[in-house]
Amino acid sequence: MNRSDIDQLTDELIGEAVLSLLKRKAPVSSMALLTELRNMQAVERDPRRRGVFPLIVAYIEAVMTGDSSQQEQAVKIDPQEHVQVIADGTPATGKGKIH
Repeated sequence: MNRSDIDQLTDELIGEAVLSLLKRKAPVSSMALLTELRNMQAVERDPRRRGVFPLIVAYIEAVMTGDSSQQEQAVKIDPQEHVQVIADGTPATGKGKIH
């Protein structure tokens, strides 16, 4: 997956999370968004989509804490190096590992 694919998927997943909050008439806040994204990750079956959630969460958390170095790191992470999901959904770190 290249950077533009990740960016598009990130936008889609954040949009889905916000829409879910709005449909439930829940407050839309950073914490609510993080909670919704984590809930979505827990039930996501597509490994490609599931693997992007940690990147999104890391970026939002970095923005919330104002940690610009963490924001830059979260944006620069190569998802192939960051997390790949094995069949049972357990994250496995390491570049080039195929599970």
